[in-house]
Amino acid sequence: AGTAAVKHQVFFSDNRDAVAQGTAAADKGTTTETSFAPGALEPVTTYYWRVDETVAAAGVKAGPVWTFTTHLPVDDFESYTDDEGNRIYETWIDGWTNGTGSTVGNVQAPFAEQTIVHGGKQAMPLDYNNLKSPFYSEAELTWSQAQDWTVGGAAVLVLNVRGRGTNRAGPVYITLKDSTGKTATVTHPDANLYKSATWQTWKIPLSSFTGVRTAAIKTMYIGVGNRAAPAAGGAGRLFIDDIRMTQP
Repeated sequence: AGTAAVKHQVFFSDNRDAVAQGTAAADKGTTTETSFAPGALEPVTTYYWRVDETVAAAGVKAGPVWTFTTHLPVDDFESYTDDEGNRIYETWIDGWTNGTGSTVGNVQAPFAEQTIVHGGKQAMPLDYNNLKSPFYSEAELTWSQAQDWTVGGAAVLVLNVRGRGTNRAGPVYITLKDSTGKTATVTHPDANLYKSATWQTWKIPLSSFTGVRTAAIKTMYIGVGNRAAPAAGGAGRLFIDDIRMTQP
């Protein structure tokens, strides 16, 4: 609440002028509460809001226009449960199926990580073992329908990665495959990412995935090692959280 305010008039819209001018289309009414729930929002969309304060004995004081931009969620790992059919490793396929050195999820429930998280209540634990063939490890997520990651001007893939100080060496990479089967791989520039004990936000311009149709993404791979030129490496555990698309 503003100082000495007794009620608040809320304006909210994806049209800045409507909020700035306080039009009826943006007027969400007056309330004595100090929170406002806008309802469902569109992905990769900029919204504007303003609160005018009614102050006792001083009338209405117009507030400034504030703004935020939503993102396009890819996976925040919050929807997975321990129930058969909805476990994290049933969506993110690991080495038990793809033949690499990866294992997704904890061995026992809860299968998703619930202690080391970046946001929300869950993250994905990803174990890797490149000590033996095929010398790389990856988890893969395939969508039934190709995903358009360019909606609303989205152009940057963002994910959060955390390792362990006890992990052994291995470069971390992302591979995207489009609906035509074309793939491209981007490796994290920090060769020591695997042992970071704090969350690292990785931002990758979609333009880095050369040759891939980013408006038709079919499969995403998160891996450790070198899938193009496999060589014996280390083993350890990574944590992945809050994968999303944003504007530049």
